[in-house]
Amino acid sequence: MKLEQILDNVNSLEKNSFLKIIDNTITKGTKNPKEIEKILSDNNKNLKNIDNINIAKVFELVSDEFSEFIKSEFLNTTSQLDIIIDIIIRDGNSLMKLDWFAMLYDTEVKNIKKKTAELAFQLEQEKSEIGEQRKRDYNIYKACVKTAYLNDVANNRESKVTSDELSILLTLANELELAQVEVKLRNY
Repeated sequence: MKLEQILDNVNSLEKNSFLKIIDNTITKGTKNPKEIEKILSDNNKNLKNIDNINIAKVFELVSDEFSEFIKSEFLNTTSQLDIIIDIIIRDGNSLMKLDWFAMLYDTEVKNIKKKTAELAFQLEQEKSEIGEQRKRDYNIYKACVKTAYLNDVANNRESKVTSDELSILLTLANELELAQVEVKLRNY
């Protein structure tokens, strides 16, 4: 399906979110600024006011930068995306309904909570299947996640992990050689 047809079928909220990303990409700089400027100047220089055919033309000109943006967003996501991807991968025929997806999501979260409790129990035991070095790695990572999440409380702000903190946590997980599953369990 062509981008113009997709844009015809999506609602304005989804379309505006897409256009905002494209606009930010253009603002940051692209390989083809003159071609983009020509398309926009023919249409009042406002990306939101141009037709879907011209949006598709602009997108073609910024597709490399858009791909880089998407890659960086995926790298900076939390474990929620892991859960969603696991569920979608299992739905090979793309037939899943929203209520079925919600049920699978709830089941997956319950499984993660169970595995997290098992891991916490293993870490507390003096004799466990987990080696001392790995326990140390898990505890270091957990302490860093806890600090990243709760450091906002001291400043009277909502607890969250910022993108800067998340990039540090990703680097830490890589250096500690934690698998994605291990990171997911420790984050929970």
